[in-house]
Amino acid sequence: MSYTYSKKHLFACAPQTTRGHSVKLGADPKGKNFLYTNGRTVIIRDIEHPELASAYTEHSSQVTVARYSPSGFYICSGDANGNIRIWDTTQEEHILKSEYRPLSDKISDIQWDSESKRIIVVGDGKEKFGHAFLFDTGSSVGNITGHSKVINACAIRSKRPFRAVTCSDDMTINFYNGVPYKFNRSHNNLHTGFVQDVSYSPNGDLFASAGSDGKIFVFDGNTGDVKCELSTCSDNHKGGIYSLNWSPDSTQILTSSGDCTVKLWDVESQSVKTTFNIGKNINDQQLGNLWQNDWLLSVSLGGNINYLDKNTGSISKVLKGHVKGITSICKSGKSETFYTGSYDGRICKWDDASVGEPSYIEGAGHTNQIQSMTCTDSTIESISMDNSNKSIDISTNAFTGSSINFEGLPKTIVSNKSNDLIVATSNEIVVIKNKSIASKLSISYEANTVDISPDNSEVAVGAADNKVYFYSFDGTNLTAKDTLEQNRGAVTAIKYSPNGDLIAVADTNRTIYVFDVKERSLKYNQWVFHNARVNSINWSEDGLHAVSTSLDTGVIVWSTEKPMKKIQIKNAHQENSTGAIFLDNNTIASVGQDACIRIWDLKY
Repeated sequence: MSYTYSKKHLFACAPQTTRGHSVKLGADPKGKNFLYTNGRTVIIRDIEHPELASAYTEHSSQVTVARYSPSGFYICSGDANGNIRIWDTTQEEHILKSEYRPLSDKISDIQWDSESKRIIVVGDGKEKFGHAFLFDTGSSVGNITGHSKVINACAIRSKRPFRAVTCSDDMTINFYNGVPYKFNRSHNNLHTGFVQDVSYSPNGDLFASAGSDGKIFVFDGNTGDVKCELSTCSDNHKGGIYSLNWSPDSTQILTSSGDCTVKLWDVESQSVKTTFNIGKNINDQQLGNLWQNDWLLSVSLGGNINYLDKNTGSISKVLKGHVKGITSICKSGKSETFYTGSYDGRICKWDDASVGEPSYIEGAGHTNQIQSMTCTDSTIESISMDNSNKSIDISTNAFTGSSINFEGLPKTIVSNKSNDLIVATSNEIVVIKNKSIASKLSISYEANTVDISPDNSEVAVGAADNKVYFYSFDGTNLTAKDTLEQNRGAVTAIKYSPNGDLIAVADTNRTIYVFDVKERSLKYNQWVFHNARVNSINWSEDGLHAVSTSLDTGVIVWSTEKPMKKIQIKNAHQENSTGAIFLDNNTIASVGQDACIRIWDLKY
């Protein structure tokens, strides 16, 4: 039988956000999906069943916006280097249709015309801030001129005669006649702050603008004349407005603001119909929204996607996830529950590997990158670049409040059956018992990783000097034993097999050596198919297989019965695959710098 794999689930990352900047959610003309971006990834997510997601990962730099064509057959996505890619939506491979570089810097917004023929791209650049062109040939169909600073958003009228509107950090709104698009007029005395968003009503009769000054203006869609200012009422937003969208019937507007609220406006009566209070923290600031059929969505600064119920004025569902790259993963006992920690210190709990809806750990957590996590009988123990160890109570899903600080930078934490903790820091090995430090061992080398044998008698430390240092462990103190010097690169990951007979040692030189623990002899040297530094290695529960991740973006599952056999998952994650664990002997979960979790089925 051949060794094969199949992707079972993608647990999508949350939208990438920046305080004070609008987040663009892309609407599906067929009403099924919605789009957002994070890093170099475009996420396509089912709006009714958000656990169903797919990712487009072909951009070479950070993706900033993605939009469906009105036909629904193509998506146009733009990145921070001014590149756009137009790709097919009907096939899983997402075949590339066209690629252009209309601007020299970050693309802020993309709009298709209603015929799915022409595209306007706006953003930042040296020579221009916007460009209008045919999607299939790239030929120009007008000039987007008249702004002196970065353009934040654009909109195109859905019916003829075509019109276009743009808004900018220069506090102006420009109106264009088309096609070809030519500058017609400018409104430079309405907004007193950055204009963050503009949007045409679906029927094309009106368009609206919103800005950092908290103002909303409504204009005639054909002439560009000002019709009214919505934000003059008493219950208007008390902060900047970063996004607005029209209702399908063109009578209402949804706005998202930095005052942590989302408001539903009735255009005809110029009044607020409903106010959604999202929260009171900085991370509850609202930066983007979407109105698609009966679905109302708003994006928080913290990355949450809030589903809004317009009938009750409440939040009906919250989509959570990681915004930054995931740096650690650990499993909770024998269940399928696992925990992930990311670059920004966020830890998520994933209860069911088939659902993909995480919960955040409550309480005062880490303030910096999660380095490593391990599971005890009742807690998840984590260490961070804030030089601390914190405990998470599994039953309450909250930090316990206990914290242990280290003198050096903690690198790896492991636990044994007695719930003792071993922490490798840059300059010492620390033993923690009952929430306090029981012993410290100063070391003359730089430790990178650590593990403890299943029988609790031995601790192995992987070092930056290419060596593995072994210590006998009596439950409290460590005593030096011997070393292994086979590796040719700094040791980055080390793991005892479940029965303790083998130990796998991975390094920066792309190699994984497997040694016989008792004999200290090399057992397997065939695990050499990574192309860059190996980041992690973990064993299956039956000890017959191990899974490793690497800087080469790949995940490889190895066999001890057939050392030359492997399951190689190339490009499992963008940029960097940082960790993987076995959920059972035939299923793995992998994480990476793309802030996504992927579940893989294995066949041996």
